Amino acid sequence: MRIPVSFILIVFILPLHILQAQKTLSTSLKTIATVVSDSFGTPTATVEAFMSEAMALEQSDGIPASVFIGLAILESAGFSSYLYQKAKNPFGMKATSIWKGEKFMMWHEGKMTAFRQYNDPGDAVRDFATFLRSRKWFVDALRCPSGDSECFLTGLSPKKGKKSWQDEPGYARDPEWANKIRRVIAKYRLHELSGSR
Repeated sequence: MRIPVSFILIVFILPLHILQAQKTLSTSLKTIATVVSDSFGTPTATVEAFMSEAMALEQSDGIPASVFIGLAILESAGFSSYLYQKAKNPFGMKATSIWKGEKFMMWHEGKMTAFRQYNDPGDAVRDFATFLRSRKWFVDALRCPSGDSECFLTGLSPKKGKKSWQDEPGYARDPEWANKIRRVIAKYRLHELSGSR
């Protein structure tokens, strides 16, 4: 039985192409993690672990890793904040009455405040994705095409309705919040870590 040359090329060259893409992504991850680490004085392994979890979430759920990583860098000062160091909480997620996990108490905005405490970056990434799914005003972000960071950021931003009761709060009150995330994504070339646009 004779095997066509084109079949042999597909069987051997396609896996090589996939391996090369994975190697390039792995190199980008290490390079970007090192730059973030150097910028904030955070161990490179800490940054890599979080980035890997965000990239896995994009693969499974289509949520842009670049936005999750950019948001975490902004909110946790590059994973160097006190809250991240003590509670592995890169998003500043408070432990409201619905939170059933461990809590970390910290002085915040003039009072002791309970924050969600996580065991590892994967717990933080998955919980934040669950939080976004639980808020009706983030449905626009979650409907974006897989990896579309611009659409996702727009979906997380506040929206004004024709009537005040139609307003959507968005993720942050800061009107410059989305632009800050865009600048973090651009500065650290986070779009290289995934299919984010």
